[in-house]
Amino acid sequence: MNILNTRHLERCIEYLSMESCNLALHSWTPEAPKAAVFYFHGLQSHAGWLWEAGCQFAENDVAFYVLDRRGCGLSDGSRGELPPVELMLEDYRTAIRVVRAKIGDSIPLGLFGHCLGGSFLAALLADPEFNTDFESLVFCSSWLGKIHHTLPPRKIQAMLREQSNEYWDAGLKPEDFSDQRRYVDFISNDKLATRKIKASSRARLVEMEMMYLYQKELCRNTPSIFISGYEDPVVNLESAKKQYLSLFDYLGETLELSTNKHYLLYTNVCQRLINWVSAYVSSNGHSTHV
Repeated sequence: MNILNTRHLERCIEYLSMESCNLALHSWTPEAPKAAVFYFHGLQSHAGWLWEAGCQFAENDVAFYVLDRRGCGLSDGSRGELPPVELMLEDYRTAIRVVRAKIGDSIPLGLFGHCLGGSFLAALLADPEFNTDFESLVFCSSWLGKIHHTLPPRKIQAMLREQSNEYWDAGLKPEDFSDQRRYVDFISNDKLATRKIKASSRARLVEMEMMYLYQKELCRNTPSIFISGYEDPVVNLESAKKQYLSLFDYLGETLELSTNKHYLLYTNVCQRLINWVSAYVSSNGHSTHV
């Protein structure tokens, strides 16, 4: 466990012992947190992308937790390969249960999914085995149901049958994520980033979407919000927002910030996003208090 103390901030990495591997749970914890956020990272990223954001959340008195998904970042597991959906969901169930035990029952917990992390979050919400209490949901630049909205049924069925170990390139460009040179350079040179996955792993993405797309009620008693830029080079925002609102009904709302890049935490709206989410989760998802 590595610990760095700055301004009453504890940053640590601890390892959760799971089936056949250890998973890295990163945390940035203020001395007296008023709320907590559990963050689901996307396909390419990992907790190392959140070093600045974690500190900024903690400076807002919000504890911030990120699990390096199996095979990503500092966690064990095969690189470029997604494990079975049930195993990934078990990892998340365990990590969130650990976080809830750390913060106690009185501190509000918000679940925050970015990009593909939003699909992992939605699948977890549809998982009947997930029973840890939380108070709010944040989806950021998440194209929910992307595969089902962009590919015909015959291609989706072919993906489900795919057994090839050849690598599929997600085609993610650093310039789509940020307009700031230092972040573009960081993404370009990040040796832990997942840029390709095995073709057989794409079936996991289809299965994950299938878990939540046909749910009639997906946490409709929990306040949730979809946050994005006004444009996104990676996500079709019109499709993404439509799918989001169909899942969360009247408790769903959207917020548009002034950027046209995908990774909001690496843009000029970063601090506004963090301040907004900090206030949102601290008030149990009541945006009128933000």
